[in-house]
Amino acid sequence: MANTKQVKAADIFNNGFSAGDYAIGDGQAFFSASHPTIGAGSQSNLAAASDLSEAALETILTNIQLIKDDRGILIGAGATSLHIPPALQFTAEKILMSPGSTNGTNNFAKNDINAIRAMGAVPGGYFVNRRFTDTNGYFVKTDVPNGAKMFVRTPLQTKMEEDFDTGNLRFKARERYSFGVSDWRGYFGSQGS
Repeated sequence: MANTKQVKAADIFNNGFSAGDYAIGDGQAFFSASHPTIGAGSQSNLAAASDLSEAALETILTNIQLIKDDRGILIGAGATSLHIPPALQFTAEKILMSPGSTNGTNNFAKNDINAIRAMGAVPGGYFVNRRFTDTNGYFVKTDVPNGAKMFVRTPLQTKMEEDFDTGNLRFKARERYSFGVSDWRGYFGSQGS
């Protein structure tokens, strides 16, 4: 049951780039360049389809700081954490923990620092989600409240009893929950390349 819950939670990210059956409340995909607003036109939480790199992450972090509310007023958002599949864990470690820049081939000779690390731009670090199906996709969680949601309708209930005729022990478990998105500003995502 725990595995199923994790798979269902990851589904909103695994299918977050296609609207169809996975559209959120505004009729768009979770990660879209066309989220409609009341008075600020369309807004985006869709990052360029590029591999995870220091430059790509810097662009996402800049775009997060430029998020506006429905009336076009900057909300002062910031990144909190990076969420990745297992295939990107070594890349993420290099990007977030290297003191020198990981851009290019010979940045140590230029003495470039890793601005993401130096500024603490991703304070929560990174999290590996083994349920992400795209090996190139990655997501940045923001500090905007009410992004991805989990509603527990019926908490986990278990029951067991012995079968009188056979002496076998019968066990059952039941729970109800749902996953969704309340505010697309809670995450920025890239499909990778």
